[in-house]
Amino acid sequence: FTFKLVLICIFFSPVYSFSNYVLLNSYSFSNLLLQLALNKDEKKQGLMNIDKLVDINGMFFLYKKPKVINMWMHNTKIPLDIIFIDKFSKVISINYGKPFSKEIISSKKKAIAVIEIPHNCAKKLQIKKGDKISWSDISENKKKNIRYYHCLAN
Repeated sequence: FTFKLVLICIFFSPVYSFSNYVLLNSYSFSNLLLQLALNKDEKKQGLMNIDKLVDINGMFFLYKKPKVINMWMHNTKIPLDIIFIDKFSKVISINYGKPFSKEIISSKKKAIAVIEIPHNCAKKLQIKKGDKISWSDISENKKKNIRYYHCLAN
């Protein structure tokens, strides 16, 4: 019985799991380090109640299937650029997230991911509608060697 249980656990355990961080790249920037929000609780919490970003450049929300995504800034202290990404990894829109606002910020079109970075960083990083963004997960060890962008340091 014990052997069968161990075998079942090995068979059903995930071979690959995401790290807590991703690196974003585009033609105008590379290695933008973001914290990854995958599950419902992480997505719900987002960057709420954070006074200052430390050790990360923002947050990346990844969804299993494309859908219209609605965000808000309730209890979020940092002004943000909220960037919606479609299933082709292209920027759909770049929106301003006003601190503590309860106004809904919608992708309006189906999106697969959302980037939240400090306000005006999209402009400084030259991110524009239609740009292709790529991402990959990164281990905790490699995270230590990633530089932080000057536009994100306040």
